[in-house]
Amino acid sequence: MLWFFLSIMTALAVAVRDVSVKALFSDQTPLEIAALELFWALPVLALCCFFVPVPELDRTFWWTFFISLPLNSVAYVMYMYSIRISPISLTVPFLAFTPVFMVLTGFLFLGETVTLWGGLGTLLIVVGSYVLNLDKAKDGYLKPITALLYEKGSWLMFIVAFLFSFAAVLGKLAMLHSSPLFFTFFFFLVFNATLLLGMLMFGVIKVDLFRRCRKKGMWLGGLLVTHVSCHGLAIALATAVYMIAIKRSSILFSVILSWIILKEGGIKNRGLGVLCMFGGVVLITVYG
Repeated sequence: MLWFFLSIMTALAVAVRDVSVKALFSDQTPLEIAALELFWALPVLALCCFFVPVPELDRTFWWTFFISLPLNSVAYVMYMYSIRISPISLTVPFLAFTPVFMVLTGFLFLGETVTLWGGLGTLLIVVGSYVLNLDKAKDGYLKPITALLYEKGSWLMFIVAFLFSFAAVLGKLAMLHSSPLFFTFFFFLVFNATLLLGMLMFGVIKVDLFRRCRKKGMWLGGLLVTHVSCHGLAIALATAVYMIAIKRSSILFSVILSWIILKEGGIKNRGLGVLCMFGGVVLITVYG
């Protein structure tokens, strides 16, 4: 059951990080928050890479690796913007659409198909996204849907879910042509360094940021390393679909923590919507 504990730890690390960004970084821009997280995670990622055996790497690994870098970079920055500008309970749940989009990307890249249970899971996620804004239904049945269009963070996270559906499939392909632990640590080492260099070169961030926000940056960096490490170890120990299903419980933890710590409202409808969406994720990843 070690894989289950590691998967829960992954989910908790993601949820705590999301709430931390909202609660502790009101004075920083989304790109500054990203830079702090990436910078303070780098030393530990480099150390982990030193201890992980390097497998034989073929052409498939390298093309999936290099396509994954810009894809994840765009998704990562949009993710940061999303949780900074809108309530967590109206943004993070839309990550549940990733497995819905993976129905298509999984078929295109890996030849994976979906069962009846997968279709039911997709329906649950769509219903859950409607329930998130159910309080708007008193103004018309279409209001919960149109409300999402005006909540910028929600539709940004919807796009992130779409991008992650490609990134997840490419990452799985890269793992099949290397190893879960090597890809996890090596990819994030290169990803962090590349994104940081880009932000410094274009003058988006200043070097003194890392000194000024050292403690908060180390906290975020530690959460990222916990997320990456537990993810890599869990997926190496268990069937990937089961691990991912447990990891997606982060959407539940995020909404609960945002309600307790950030005092976000509408917990009744949003909580019910999140439960529907999480149920859909489990059906797709485990049975679909």
